[in-house]
Amino acid sequence: MRFTKSVKSEYTIFKALTALLLLLIIPAVFCGCKMTKSKNVVVLNTISDVSENYEIHCSREDNLKAHPVLSSGFIELAVDTENCSFSIKHKDETSGGDYYWSALPVLAEGKYAGKDTKDASVVSIEVLGGTDLYSLNSQDNSVEYKKAFYDLIDNGAVFTYNIYANKETADKPVLSESDIAFSVRLTVTLSDGSMYVNCEHKNLSGNKNAKITKINILNWFGAYNTSDNDDFLFVPDGCGAVIKTAVKDDSFEKLTFSVYGSDISVNSNAGNVALFPAYGMKHSSRAFVALITKGDSVAEIYADKATSGNKYNTVSSGFNITPYIYDGKTLTVSRNSYPDSGGIEICYRFLSGSNADCSGLASACREQLIRNSVISTRSIRNSGVLPFNLSVIATGYASFKDVFTIPVSVTDTEQASDMVTRMKNKGINNINLRYIGAFSGGINQKDISNSSLLRKLGSKKDFRDLYTYIDTQNMNLFLDINLLEASNGLSKREKAVSIYGKHLENSVENPFAQFSPADYFSKEYRAPSTLPELTEKILINTRNCSFSGFCLNDIGSLLYSDFSTDGYDRATVRQLITQAVTPLTTNKTTMVDTGNIYMLKNADIVVNMPLSTQVTPTGAYEAVPFLQMLVHGTVDYSGEPINLSVNSEETMLKYIEYGACPHFEWGYNPLDEKDEKYYYDGWVNTASEFYEKANSVLYDLRSVRITEHSMVSDGVFLTQYENGSMIYVNYTDKDYTVSGVVVGSRDFERIN
Repeated sequence: MRFTKSVKSEYTIFKALTALLLLLIIPAVFCGCKMTKSKNVVVLNTISDVSENYEIHCSREDNLKAHPVLSSGFIELAVDTENCSFSIKHKDETSGGDYYWSALPVLAEGKYAGKDTKDASVVSIEVLGGTDLYSLNSQDNSVEYKKAFYDLIDNGAVFTYNIYANKETADKPVLSESDIAFSVRLTVTLSDGSMYVNCEHKNLSGNKNAKITKINILNWFGAYNTSDNDDFLFVPDGCGAVIKTAVKDDSFEKLTFSVYGSDISVNSNAGNVALFPAYGMKHSSRAFVALITKGDSVAEIYADKATSGNKYNTVSSGFNITPYIYDGKTLTVSRNSYPDSGGIEICYRFLSGSNADCSGLASACREQLIRNSVISTRSIRNSGVLPFNLSVIATGYASFKDVFTIPVSVTDTEQASDMVTRMKNKGINNINLRYIGAFSGGINQKDISNSSLLRKLGSKKDFRDLYTYIDTQNMNLFLDINLLEASNGLSKREKAVSIYGKHLENSVENPFAQFSPADYFSKEYRAPSTLPELTEKILINTRNCSFSGFCLNDIGSLLYSDFSTDGYDRATVRQLITQAVTPLTTNKTTMVDTGNIYMLKNADIVVNMPLSTQVTPTGAYEAVPFLQMLVHGTVDYSGEPINLSVNSEETMLKYIEYGACPHFEWGYNPLDEKDEKYYYDGWVNTASEFYEKANSVLYDLRSVRITEHSMVSDGVFLTQYENGSMIYVNYTDKDYTVSGVVVGSRDFERIN
């Protein structure tokens, strides 16, 4: 439905929802004042108390077999009574025998534990006590002190680890308020063949200066040190990646992925980003996928491969409970922490046989995400024509007398209309036009609440004429907006505050730096608490504008804490974002940039969804379309603009392999005399030729799930769909023949 609904009634509903939202969220246990405290000129000491008893870090196979607790489907929970640990027995369904997924490495009878398992634990915590940073774990600091125990419940078991800084503290009859002592409780339950792990923690001594900064849960779950050829670790790197554990790579270093990106209020280092909170592993004929269902906003995912210095393959998750920063001199700590009760939960799904591959992991993860209402159950209404996603640069930047930069028109409304007309004449009849930099500030957008459409692009009538033309052609016009970032214009009250107690600001790279005197743009960041009133202002300011919907730009991938007086942690900010954008998406077609998984449920189109990994692929590290297998059929998506990729020919093949809609980013006028990347006149023929081929194989698969993806030969990949369609993509310089069909070199073929 187009943007023609009565705004007045929409505002009434919006205000009622906003009032209810604030009543529900503000009193929440994990919100409130996010003030910080700093200590200057300090030395942060790292302290740990590690036992030399290596056998507490592993489980004996015969002990696990002797203590089963309960079953659910093909899995059974068994308890290690000696080390207060547990294992999931994956019962034999067809062949291969029973398999144990253990929280600690499993040793066959008679084997010595050795030093290879000295770091293994069920739980590990990092505790900040004053200027001391304690590294503690369930095995060395609880089991060894005889302070760990478990209780059976109807559908599982509760494992309690009372963790102390040292044995002297553990032996005290009464703790003092200066002691470091925490209780971490894992509730492990089985339901419908899945395992759910919930984590809670408590300060045992009442030490107000002691805070858990991080909890790592099941660090070694399923760890193994021998590999079959097709064994792997799965990590949420970009579109998804598998680490082949049988391929030797002694240069491999432990990987960390920040779920939804790093918190720029705490750390400006981007690092590796995960758009979805899932990970897993395959060993032998069995596999599991873990989905973080609570606490994902503060989670990190780790993967480590066996090398000459590390004997085990592991993949796990950790949770940042209390934010802090130490720069070698100043220690800054948040006064508030993520909730200690019910805030962390992980769901494990187990697979075997032919399902124990990356496609099976994606299918199980997708089912759980739908069950948890994270992604939609709807299917795309197939128009019979593949969409062409076109990002149009409305404005660029030029220098004015070498003093300051000013926005200049690159594509005005009349030129955008001409661009669409030319593409339509070449047979592209389903265009989603995203207008970038159309508001005040251009590509370096000012505060959107006070922005207006740039007059240099055309009058309101010109914008209306552009929309009318696009709409009558059954196409869409999206206005690109940033809700969180602004070049300027935010009031003091509207600005978020970093952990340092200062207004949150940052410099971001100018995407058009090669054509502009400005290499970087300065950004201010909005206090998330002001999002409800912001969306109301946007609706008011755009009520007379004509367009199909918004492209939600920064909010699709940016998530940060706010340490102002009325600030919130990332978990609460995520709730505010998803609630606040609802009025912007109701009864409108919506585009999202990049797409953290929680933003996709109400999206119709996603652009710049990763079709590759951040970590450089090697023989032991490969990209897989895991994210695409999660969402294909529920939302149209594209990767980076083809014209901006390093190798456009290879990128076009990747689009076909991953079931993506063509995406280009152009300007009507060249950005300078050497502009070969953005100038649309140099790309339109290539784009129309690719679109014709892509449409011929993908047009009727938009609403169909991707069920399988595999490499059938070196450089040749097969993507299978739920309706039986198969698409072969050949990246090599030689033809490939399958079932009598020839797949040309650097080409693709569909077989029904």
